[in-house]
Amino acid sequence: MAGKIGLTEIRLHGRGGQGVVFAGTAMAEAAHRNGKYVQAFGIYGAERRGAPVTSFVRIGDSPDVPRCQIQQPDIVVAFDVNLPREQVLKGLKPGGKLLLNCAKEADAWGLCNGRSFDVWLVDASNIAAQSGLGLVGIPIINTVMLGALVRVSGCASLESLLAVIGEKMPRSTEKNLLAAQSGYDGARELECYATAL
Repeated sequence: MAGKIGLTEIRLHGRGGQGVVFAGTAMAEAAHRNGKYVQAFGIYGAERRGAPVTSFVRIGDSPDVPRCQIQQPDIVVAFDVNLPREQVLKGLKPGGKLLLNCAKEADAWGLCNGRSFDVWLVDASNIAAQSGLGLVGIPIINTVMLGALVRVSGCASLESLLAVIGEKMPRSTEKNLLAAQSGYDGARELECYATAL
């Protein structure tokens, strides 16, 4: 999926401690390994766990990419279903995609009403917990979300992402590789027509 010819813009939203900025950087590096031109950066307030964090990623076929925040993303990734919806969905292009960390479809159905974008879900919190990532009750979900993002976006291969994770996360490589694969396999598109029934 690309907005401008050959350019896909991705905006990631989460909270401090969830690995949102790392996820943006890792996605860019995976796409770069597949021959794409990339740009990634994050913005965040006070560096504390739980504070809002936003990361921006541009992936294109040309080195000519704008250097500014992404106001109209092709893809939005929400690490937390409880983030303010208006902020998360702001500017999402018609025909775009929303990837949401969400365990229950019922929690996401409200996003379908009157929307002109696709909604994808992955139960990243549960997958990360089962993979042993994070502390009890505080799973670290970034590699799960990355696996799902690779599937939803098509901007990089899973193999490239796994190579990046293998290099960048030497302490818990196996757990993170498994989590990324599980995120890739577990991402599913929400059947929004069900809300009209």
